[in-house]
Amino acid sequence: MNLILLLIMTTSASPEPTEALVSVQQDQQDPVPPEEVGRCQDGVDDLKNSILGLESYLRDKKEYKELCPYLVWEQPSLEVYKKEPKSYLPSECKTKE
Repeated sequence: MNLILLLIMTTSASPEPTEALVSVQQDQQDPVPPEEVGRCQDGVDDLKNSILGLESYLRDKKEYKELCPYLVWEQPSLEVYKKEPKSYLPSECKTKE
């Protein structure tokens, strides 16, 4: 802890900023490009859909086995669930919530 304070005091006492400090200050001033924010948001949306799709896929699989194995139903692929996260169980097989 004392070493950190000593380093802070010595660097703040120097008259010229170091290159690393100038680089950090410039990075903080530069705004994030809008296209990078858009790509990040797209990635978040894709991840969210993947998680929701997997959750729906597994829930449908479990409910089908437990509630209506007598029905003939072929479960869509996981990719279908990821594209549009929702339950694909037949209406007569869904639980009442």
